[in-house]
Amino acid sequence: MSTATQQALIIPSPKAPFVIGPRPIPVPAKGQVRLKLLSVGLNPLNSVQHEFDVFISEYPAVIGADFAGVVDEVGEDVVGFSKGDEVFGQALNGGFQQYTTVPTAILIRKPKNITFDDAASFPATFPTACVGLFAQAPIGLALNPSFSWDRPQQGESALVIGGGTSTGQFAVQLLKFLGFTRIVVYASKVHFYYLKQLGATECIDRADVPLEKLVVKPPVKVVYDATFTGALDAAYDSVVDGGKVTTVRPEAKTERDPRSITLVHCFGFYVGPDVMEPIGDPAHWHASVEHTIFGKRIIEELPKMVEHGVIVPNRIEVLPNGLAGIPDALERMKAGGVRGVKVIAHPQESAP
Repeated sequence: MSTATQQALIIPSPKAPFVIGPRPIPVPAKGQVRLKLLSVGLNPLNSVQHEFDVFISEYPAVIGADFAGVVDEVGEDVVGFSKGDEVFGQALNGGFQQYTTVPTAILIRKPKNITFDDAASFPATFPTACVGLFAQAPIGLALNPSFSWDRPQQGESALVIGGGTSTGQFAVQLLKFLGFTRIVVYASKVHFYYLKQLGATECIDRADVPLEKLVVKPPVKVVYDATFTGALDAAYDSVVDGGKVTTVRPEAKTERDPRSITLVHCFGFYVGPDVMEPIGDPAHWHASVEHTIFGKRIIEELPKMVEHGVIVPNRIEVLPNGLAGIPDALERMKAGGVRGVKVIAHPQESAP
């Protein structure tokens, strides 16, 4: 470990308030690089980790899963990455600080046509949408495991519940890429114009139609549930016999007649326990080796999709005051005060 220090947003002990303080700047181990973090994204998991003391292996802790930055130092036996490379990626912890070390297996090269802020909107939510829709069973619906650009689902119909969320926005774009010609979204009316730009063809206002009464007619072939509010009944009511449903809610269940419907609980990992060591009981760790296998396709294909404009980043909100702005923003997210944007912080703006 280096004797030099950096600024970090620290959880001193389980459930304790965040504090800004110094931490050593880490030295990359074998197979790792050190990143100078320029943009970090916030997501609901951050609050869950802090409030419930989950997915944290030791204290004091630094959480933060979505990052973008520049390779600052290269560890032993690293191949394919050099100092100065612009990258982004996902690590369960370590994002809310100025420097972090990560294995090269999680790095995705940042396309030149997007900013670091844009790049930090992808790491957790894009894989959640992509794995659920594209990957082979048991982790996805297998709609396009090869990332074919030939619109393999041309002419089909789909519903995205929670289309205004970061994950929902990526699901809409991926369905358009797949060739779906009818893409229905259930979201707040304020997002309709933007969602239609992304590919939605029909919009249902959640203020007009309560979730428990949501039924899409005629029914669709695929439903992507991007909410944590128990939308599985609505999904089953809106999908054809023999259709496919994927949900981001791990414990989601329904009493509806299954009708040979394929159901997948999707998780936003693109590496498994062979790359990212599980925290807690490995038997209950949602990432699998299948995530690593499919994740290699995400790492390869996502930059191409972004470069060609078929996938665009989330709209973003940049916080003031660097890392110090994160705690209030997480509280605002918990209270429902952030909608339709990815919240981004700039660690390097934090006071030394």
